[in-house]
Amino acid sequence: MPRTRTSHQSEATFNRTQLDQIVSQHGRMTLVDRVAEMVTRRIQAGEIAAGYRLPSVRQLAADCGTSADTVARAYDKLVAHSVVESRAGSGFYVRQTRQTPPAGRSHLNIPLAEWWRLRLLQADRPNLSTLGAGVLPPHWIDEASISSALRTVARASQRSLSDYGDPQGYLPLRQQLQGKLKEIQVDAPPSQIMVTGGATEAIHLIVMGNLRRPNEFVLIDDPGPFLLRDRLMANGLAAALVPRLADGPDLAILRQLCERHKPRYYFTCSVLNNPTSGNISPPKAFQLLRLAEEFDFTIVEDDTYGDLVSPSAGITRLATLDQLHRVIYIGSFSKTLAAGLRMGFLAASPADIAWLTVLRTVSGISACTLPQRLAYQMLSQGGYRQHCSQLRARLDQHRHTTAEQLRQIGCTLDHVPDAGMFLWARMPGDANATRVAHAMHQAGHLTAPGELFGSEAHHAYMRFNIATTRDSPGLPLLAQCVRELAR
Repeated sequence: MPRTRTSHQSEATFNRTQLDQIVSQHGRMTLVDRVAEMVTRRIQAGEIAAGYRLPSVRQLAADCGTSADTVARAYDKLVAHSVVESRAGSGFYVRQTRQTPPAGRSHLNIPLAEWWRLRLLQADRPNLSTLGAGVLPPHWIDEASISSALRTVARASQRSLSDYGDPQGYLPLRQQLQGKLKEIQVDAPPSQIMVTGGATEAIHLIVMGNLRRPNEFVLIDDPGPFLLRDRLMANGLAAALVPRLADGPDLAILRQLCERHKPRYYFTCSVLNNPTSGNISPPKAFQLLRLAEEFDFTIVEDDTYGDLVSPSAGITRLATLDQLHRVIYIGSFSKTLAAGLRMGFLAASPADIAWLTVLRTVSGISACTLPQRLAYQMLSQGGYRQHCSQLRARLDQHRHTTAEQLRQIGCTLDHVPDAGMFLWARMPGDANATRVAHAMHQAGHLTAPGELFGSEAHHAYMRFNIATTRDSPGLPLLAQCVRELAR
């Protein structure tokens, strides 16, 4: 058992010499990264025990000859990577060790949060159930349409493969996407559309092309997609968390963050936020665009789950209101067609598209056209709308039953959304969801604890996949784990 302390004093001491000895093996490191690495190495070496309080921000800054802002950002990064935890009014503490890395990979020394993300994204998960999965069940895929599209592409002439593809993507597919954008009242010609390898590549291009200032603050939703924060931090950026309310972002806090950090970009989701499945309200959408104008920042609107909402639902999208002046719109087919296709797109202003095209060309010349031709066939054959309608109907059939099964084991749902594939539920008795997830995983059930998606405020929450949670054999075990932890 890890030792506990009765004093708030930490035994950990640091100095400038230790900081100067931190040299990256993978290229240049920012000062923020060096501070974070210095603390991490001491923890991993066992020199600082789990549960111990780290020096205050001011103390560590004075000891190492850095600014308090640098140390604060380093601590925020360590919190995001689950190395330390922040306790309001008390300080920063080394996290308790709660997870042993899987056999054969312990030498990688992967932190808990990162390891958990890898498990959620792996294709070969040997689990009895995947309550927290981010994709729909394999048998929900439209195999007939995929097979038909594959045959059509295979029969066509492949001479086009002898040359580079268009860096913006296969033109017939972009023309299809132009029509798709018109359905949500966004007027974007093919020249303002770029095909990407899913929403993840679209975000990657935006980050690499526009956010290269070390330690720059970027606004993101809290809770929000865990891959987004990882991508930002991998590029040396700092995430300023905007609390997500039932009707969208907390604009009062967003304003405070804008005044404090002067961010240039805000990554958000208007429709079916991951993990809450919440939508932005029309009044809040208008106010958000006014704030973007006032503080001169660009909004990156991630509409990955948008096709899981009925076109007749009357959902507000920022790109519809803004027409791509201050909004870069991202769409994806990974959740509807097939995750393995990795097919998405972005739509932006002519200036943004021109710069992103240059970046795409120098970094990868162009994307592979075969998946794009396959996606074009599936969209142009006319069955995609019907397929999405069937997905929505199946999710509707599962949603309330899954919610009721979660309630029966003591979980609390702040709201049950009208659409989408996720439920965001609080554990009974505010149990720590990561501890519950660890116990579940030991028994072969993969869940998605709340700390992956945002701040410590979500420690008691879990994301549940509606389709894979209903009648899951993991539900009785979930109830048992919560009861045992409560003791």
